[in-house]
Amino acid sequence: MRGPSHLVSGFLDGSLPLPGQDEVDARLTELDRRLIRLLQADGRRSFAGMARELDVPEKTVRRKVNQLLDDNVIQITAVADPALLGFPVMALVGLCFDGTQAVKPLMNSLAELPAVDYAVITTGRYDALVEVLCRDTAELLTVVHDTLARTPGVGSAEVFPYLQLHYQEPAWDVAQDKAAPERTEDGDSPQTASLDATDRQIIGELSLDGRLPFQGIAETVGISESQVRKRVTRMIGDRVLRITAIANPRSLGFGMQVWVAVRCRPGQGIEALAQLLTKIPSITYVVACAGRFDIFAEAVCRDAQDVMRLIDSEIRTLPGVERTELLMCLDLYYRAVRPAERRT
Repeated sequence: MRGPSHLVSGFLDGSLPLPGQDEVDARLTELDRRLIRLLQADGRRSFAGMARELDVPEKTVRRKVNQLLDDNVIQITAVADPALLGFPVMALVGLCFDGTQAVKPLMNSLAELPAVDYAVITTGRYDALVEVLCRDTAELLTVVHDTLARTPGVGSAEVFPYLQLHYQEPAWDVAQDKAAPERTEDGDSPQTASLDATDRQIIGELSLDGRLPFQGIAETVGISESQVRKRVTRMIGDRVLRITAIANPRSLGFGMQVWVAVRCRPGQGIEALAQLLTKIPSITYVVACAGRFDIFAEAVCRDAQDVMRLIDSEIRTLPGVERTELLMCLDLYYRAVRPAERRT
């Protein structure tokens, strides 16, 4: 799983609430938004450090951050490449429902499957998209054909195995101001580190709570607090781990999320087109895949007009785009990616 220095996302447990824009605007203050942005840059930033930077009392910062967490506006989690956590095989699966089951309960059951880390109800060709993480292709076959395709209410499943996870930015609004992703001279990611079993245990604990005290992690893992701190610092420095605040996009003013399926023109390099897509401000996720489409890109937009601009002016005008299909996201389901368990 190689791509630019941006890491594959960790996901929130359960359904991400999508409040109305009026509700969001009434609830979030400018201080709330500034705190979210600081925690997106470093999810473990201290209350005292944020208080100094924002010139407000530490007790105010502590109260505000705890309120944001309690209200599910943000969740602070570990973000790491699933390949390094024991999931080298990933795929996006487009599902069509047969109408025999209510959609939301069906999606809840799909999102609870161990292999599913992301699920979204969509409009368009597919009723839903789910992302699955597997330890090998045999497990992918089992998940798709023995589990997803046989779930009551699922009429059909179309699989798009990932060839390359090209770009991911878990901070929704940071993507709006991004520069082009950093790449090495040969086009590969600078991310080359490997993780041992202890590293994976630490990430597993941080995926549940990115601000969990190192002492608590040390007691669970069975090493010293200083060793936990050193390992986390190393993994962050090697860019295989990021601890960040994942925010409800509507909380930051982004009212629409979409997936764009892209087919490349014959003779066009898929990687070159994927790289162009990463430079578009609204794009938060780009994957090259096998199947009917060559690329899937996720984008977060402010409104329908913003979506129109994205599709008509920024994606369809790119050299090498043969055709696109737009899938509007209606409801989102996430789960934190935890290290794969050893097979017995």
